[in-house]
Amino acid sequence: MAVPGAPAALAALHAEGASRELSHLWAGAVRAAERGLPCTAKTRGDIVETAAALKGDAEAAGVLLPGGEAPAVGQRLPQPALARTLRELAADPGGFYTGAFAERAVAELRAMGAPFSGEEWALCGEVTPQPAITGSYGGGRTIHQTPLPTPGWMVLHQAALLNGRLGDLPWLGDEAIHLFAAAARLSFADRVERCSSDTEVWREALTAESLAEQWARISSGDLPRGYAGAADGDTTYLTAVDAEGRAVSLIHSLAFTFGSKTTLPGTGVLLNNRLGRGAYLIEGHPNAVQPRRRPLHTLNAWLVTDEADRLEHVGGTPGGDGQVQWNTQLLSHLIDHGLDPQAAVDAPRFTIHPGSDADVLGQPDELRAESRLGAETLAAVRGRGHEVR
Repeated sequence: MAVPGAPAALAALHAEGASRELSHLWAGAVRAAERGLPCTAKTRGDIVETAAALKGDAEAAGVLLPGGEAPAVGQRLPQPALARTLRELAADPGGFYTGAFAERAVAELRAMGAPFSGEEWALCGEVTPQPAITGSYGGGRTIHQTPLPTPGWMVLHQAALLNGRLGDLPWLGDEAIHLFAAAARLSFADRVERCSSDTEVWREALTAESLAEQWARISSGDLPRGYAGAADGDTTYLTAVDAEGRAVSLIHSLAFTFGSKTTLPGTGVLLNNRLGRGAYLIEGHPNAVQPRRRPLHTLNAWLVTDEADRLEHVGGTPGGDGQVQWNTQLLSHLIDHGLDPQAAVDAPRFTIHPGSDADVLGQPDELRAESRLGAETLAAVRGRGHEVR
């Protein structure tokens, strides 16, 4: 696992101009944890699928497998320890990284065999807001994306390759799908082969010279194979716009369902699996596991402003490595084809597979597509050389 970043990130977001105290804002979450949220069919399915791993952690099992059995749909799952922790962190979010809570967390993890010293835990509580990275698209609009260690640059990369090329094509026709897939393959090849969170290599892919070379590869059919996304896990995306027009695009994740399936005893905090999912055990690789290196991950969130710098769109999605592909598709639906937001979100999706996630590297190459694209279109996509599933 990596040191959890959500408490520090939420505290930094709050400090940027929130109008109410965290204790007020988090009161609903505390009540929900105390009372327990009703188990959905999706959550029950996730619990059944991961029951063996959950049983290895007494506290996770106590919450998610009451009485040793998967809960019924609609059954409430109280989390009193998490409620206490949320109440404490609302009063002092920095306490997650320093002080008694942090000392307890590091001691428990060291006892489990994790090589934490405590110093890196404290350092992750220091969050400095970073500027967005940006790219142009569709008649003077600007896409604002999240910087490293997110893959936000990959959306900018795919958008740059496709800018001005999709608007005149039939919407979600075989040629458009082929171009989306080709741009994604090139973007993932750069990510998997060269990129890390502590270099600026990604910028090379966005230079005019590089984009011209990559477009030539798309035109000739000279494309890499065997990279990109799997959709799985627990990621949650949300967006909000307030009465003053201020927008927030927010995404967070434990990385795989129930993260590492490991709870910090007595806290209700279920730890993430971001390191296990995002970093590689490949010696010398730019994204190899290394002390103090933040692993690349799949999360990204975006906003779009028009030529007058006015807010036009806000978006994001769960979905592992599918995110950078579906976000690019969504942007094209909205900007190239003028779809309203509901129609854009409802549109059928497709994704190249396997992915940059450590557990899927090397799997057979596929273009995974919803059947709603239509048999005729999918047959034409196959005719362009894609192994459609």
